Amino acid sequence: MDVSQFESDLRVRIAAAQEAFAQAERDEDYYAMDVRTGELKSLHRMAAENGVLLEPAENGPVEA
Repeated sequence: MDVSQFESDLRVRIAAAQEAFAQAERDEDYYAMDVRTGELKSLHRMAAENGVLLEPAENGPVEA
């Protein structure tokens, strides 16, 4: 996998996790919110470790 594909896949995963977090928040599902928070932190850490600069919208609701 080339770098651009990795970056693209990472951005897709971040967007999906953010949407899942937002849905959990709307549903008041606090367990799912915790799970998605952990997932987003992990994805943000992966981005930072691999030099992927995230757009501000990709940082919410959890910042690395």
